Amino acid sequence: MRHQYHPAEPVAEGLCPSICKADLDAVLAVGWVDLGHLAPGERRLASRFYETAAVDRARLRAVQEVARSSYEEWTGSRPHPMGSSYAGTALGCSDIDLYAPMPEGCGSLGELETLLAGRAVYRKTRPGPTGEDRHLFSYHEGGTRVDLNFVPPSDYRLALAVVHEIRRGLTREDRVAHTWVKHLLQERAADDSYDAWKTAMRLRSSATLRALMATGAADSPGWLQDCAPLGCG
Repeated sequence: MRHQYHPAEPVAEGLCPSICKADLDAVLAVGWVDLGHLAPGERRLASRFYETAAVDRARLRAVQEVARSSYEEWTGSRPHPMGSSYAGTALGCSDIDLYAPMPEGCGSLGELETLLAGRAVYRKTRPGPTGEDRHLFSYHEGGTRVDLNFVPPSDYRLALAVVHEIRRGLTREDRVAHTWVKHLLQERAADDSYDAWKTAMRLRSSATLRALMATGAADSPGWLQDCAPLGCG
C-alpha cells in the first residue's frame, strides 16, 4: 500500500503523546507535530531526551565515518550517509545507511558480491525510482549495523537531492519533536506507525520526494531505505 502524505495542520496545544494514546494517535494522523504543540511538560521531556541522545548521535557519527572509510578502502570511492544519522534524528539503536553508485568495474551483482566477499553480506535487490536495480549489503561495525546501498547513478543523484533537502529543511525543534515521537513509537513496538512517521517526515521535508510521488516515479516514499528491513532507523 502506498503511504499517503497529509500536510501538517494546526493541532490543539497541550498534546501529551507520551501519556495519552489519543494524543499520540492525533499526532500520527496529522503526520507531524511542532514542538510548540506539546504540553510544557512534554516539551521538557522531548528536549531532555534529545539532549541525552546526543551521546548516541555522536557515537553513530563516529561509526558512520569508520564505515565510509572502510567502503572507500574497498571500492576506491566514498559513499554518502543517508537516514536518521545524517538527518540528526537517530535513536541509540539506529542503523547506519550509506549510499553510493556501483563501484567502477562492477557491472553486475555477481561482481559486486566478489568485491565485498568476506566484508559485507548481500541482503536483497530492489528496483529504485528510475526502475533500475539497487543492491543492499550489510555488515556490523562496532556493534552497529551498516547498510551499504549500491544504486545506479540516476538514483544516486535523486537520493542526494532528497537527503540534502531533508537535512536543510529540519530545524532543531523539528528534530527534537520528530525524534521524541520516534522514541515513543519504538518503545511501544508500533512498527507500522514508526515506519509511517519516518515516511511523513521525509515527504514533509523534501520537495523532490513529493514530486517523485506525484508523478508515480517512486512507488513508495520510503524508497531511500526500502531495501533494509524495518528497524530502529
